[in-house]
Amino acid sequence: MRPSQGSKKKNTLKKVTPKKPSKRAPAVKVKKNLLPKSIQFDPIQRTLMDTAASAILVIDTRGKIIAANPRLCSLFGIEESKILDWNESRWIEYLESTLDNPDIIAKNREQLDSSSYTCSDEVSFKAFANRFFQRQIQPILDSKNKSAGRLWKFRDVTYERHVEVIYRDIEKKKFELESKNQQLQLAYKELGVAQKSVDEANTLKSQFLSNMSHELRTPLNSILALSSILLARMDGEITEEQEKQIKIIEKSGKNLLRLINDILDLSKMDSGRMDLFFAEYSIPEFAQTIHSTIQPMLRETSLQFKIEIDDELDIHSTDENKLKQIILNLLSNAIKFTPQGSISLQIKPTKFVDVIDFSVIDTGIGIDQSNFDKIFDPFRQIDGSATRRYGGTGLGLAVTKKMIELLGGKITVESELGKGSVFKFVIPSKKQGDNPKPLTEDQINAMFLASSPKNGISDSDDVIAIDPAKKTILLVDDDHEAIYIAKKYLADGPYNVLTAKDGDAAIAMAKSYLPDIITLDIMLPKKDGWEVLQDLKKNPATLNIPIAIVSMIDNKKLGFSLGAADYLVKPVTREMFLKRLNKLHESRGLKKILIVDDDLSQAELVEEILESDDFNSEVATSGDAAIAMARRNSYSLVILDLLMPNIDGFAVLKNLQTDPLTEKVPVLVLTGKLLTQEDQKKLSGKHYYIFQKSMFSREKLLEQIYLILEKEKV
Repeated sequence: MRPSQGSKKKNTLKKVTPKKPSKRAPAVKVKKNLLPKSIQFDPIQRTLMDTAASAILVIDTRGKIIAANPRLCSLFGIEESKILDWNESRWIEYLESTLDNPDIIAKNREQLDSSSYTCSDEVSFKAFANRFFQRQIQPILDSKNKSAGRLWKFRDVTYERHVEVIYRDIEKKKFELESKNQQLQLAYKELGVAQKSVDEANTLKSQFLSNMSHELRTPLNSILALSSILLARMDGEITEEQEKQIKIIEKSGKNLLRLINDILDLSKMDSGRMDLFFAEYSIPEFAQTIHSTIQPMLRETSLQFKIEIDDELDIHSTDENKLKQIILNLLSNAIKFTPQGSISLQIKPTKFVDVIDFSVIDTGIGIDQSNFDKIFDPFRQIDGSATRRYGGTGLGLAVTKKMIELLGGKITVESELGKGSVFKFVIPSKKQGDNPKPLTEDQINAMFLASSPKNGISDSDDVIAIDPAKKTILLVDDDHEAIYIAKKYLADGPYNVLTAKDGDAAIAMAKSYLPDIITLDIMLPKKDGWEVLQDLKKNPATLNIPIAIVSMIDNKKLGFSLGAADYLVKPVTREMFLKRLNKLHESRGLKKILIVDDDLSQAELVEEILESDDFNSEVATSGDAAIAMARRNSYSLVILDLLMPNIDGFAVLKNLQTDPLTEKVPVLVLTGKLLTQEDQKKLSGKHYYIFQKSMFSREKLLEQIYLILEKEKV
């Protein structure tokens, strides 16, 4: 019978028999991570620590080292597996043995027991000379802000230290400059006060000279007037002896009057009170007046006198009286210093419209070239002794020069002892109401170079007077403005200056004059600068003349390879131009240095430093190129980087030391590499020096270079 739906099923219980325990040894529980739970590194954190620039060491609360990044292992030369076996005490002992200043550890050793201890100080290691590290110790906190360990960190702060030193130097120099600026301002104020005193003294001097001249002129006029009355016998006859005496009085009076007039004119010109009256005049008639006036001065001499006027000249315009005074001063001076022979006045046009060339030429005693500048100084005489042969106060030429400049012109002199003199001046046409502005330097130079009167000194218009006491420099450039600027730079310098505007002329002048220095532009007509340089270096007569290329074209490598002694890229400042010429003058060539570095930016930095101190430099960016260039050129020094691809610096140094052509060339090894014992073994031989890039600065590099050059006697 089926059980009814409401009836219950009978529950059957299954008896479970427990298993017998296994006879195997119980399993050992293995920790999956040895780090405390409070110091766990996820992959990102570990990557950041491994790639950090600082050296990092992690220590847990038990004092056990649990992590060290590659930077720390590399810095201290310890493998990570080894350092992970250490505790903090072992680490501190090792650290003390490597420090230059181990006492810094002893000061805070006891405080390290505190879990909250922090410090930040600077340490240096024996193995790393001239490098500085910032040491930091700080606690590691877990999520509950409790100590989970300690972090040691070492950061290289050498660069920052150098920057701080440089910054302090800059601040010091800034302070010094400000101090000097204040001193200059004070000196400028004092100079202003002194200038004011000088101006007042000049004004008083001019007033005194003017007053004195007028006071002297009054009695002198009476003396001259009475002398003429006596000579005219207006009050009766006089004896022959009395006539001689009166003529002496008259002659002395006229000389004194001329002196007074010169002093008065000089005073007026110095004070700016000289009046000018421009008007048209006939040149032939003017010349006739000069001839009539000069004749009485020639009666007591045997000199021949003539005036030569160009047929083209007719009407000119200037202050005729001042011009007459100028010419009479020059002619009377010529008569005075010409015992025998002839005197002439030449008047001719120039290539400039309405500008006239006047030349007073004599065959007298001449003037030494060293005295050319002195003769135009007021009260200056070549022979100032009391026993001098020729009298005078030395005012005539000074007044003449100032008067010519007032009329807008310029005067020059050409002379040679025993062969006479030529005083040449040019005067532009100035009409009534014109402002007498002087001629420009270019115009005057062009006129004086255009023609030169033939006289006893020279039979050729092209002969250039050379002062043997000065060095001669030849400027080669087709740019008139560049020549003008260079000549301005050299003004008042110890040079005879020659110029050439094309390649053929440059070669011809170099062979004729054998200058001490040549400056050469590249872009020239007929022959360019490269051809000129090669021609001059092939000629035995000009081979050893130092040639400085001064050009817009920057190709130093080619220039030096062709034999240039220096290379300047335009524009060139006056200071740099004169400094480099003086170097060439002193040593007949600058020191050449080869820079070997595959890092072009580093090479250019060194090159810039060298050129700022007047060294010539070339760059080789590979070992092969360096060896080839050193064999081909003569260098005073090679600056060599060690770390280069293909042929490194060690191989370059060895090659240079074993080659007879380069074995004596000193080498400065410029490297940022920390040299190991193995590296030191590679650096063998003589004539090499080490310079660490960590010490790099302009001053230290140049100091080292000069020490090497002095030691090697290069």
